[in-house]
Amino acid sequence: MTTDTQPAISVPRPYKDCLSCRIIGTGTLAGVGSYAFWQARAAAPGSPWQKRIMAGLGTAFLAGSILRWFQ
Repeated sequence: MTTDTQPAISVPRPYKDCLSCRIIGTGTLAGVGSYAFWQARAAAPGSPWQKRIMAGLGTAFLAGSILRWFQ
């Protein structure tokens, strides 16, 4: 006699980073975002379009750092 057994289905757990990984990732994204804002200031060299791009990147990286911390 043979019995057909199905393997147990394991439900994957959501991945959760350790605290030090969250701190390092959040700090890195916040640092890059702050640097991008620093490059977007009026006294920095570059055209107005380049400064707008840097301000947009700074906003995106800072938003990413907030999302990184809370997820």
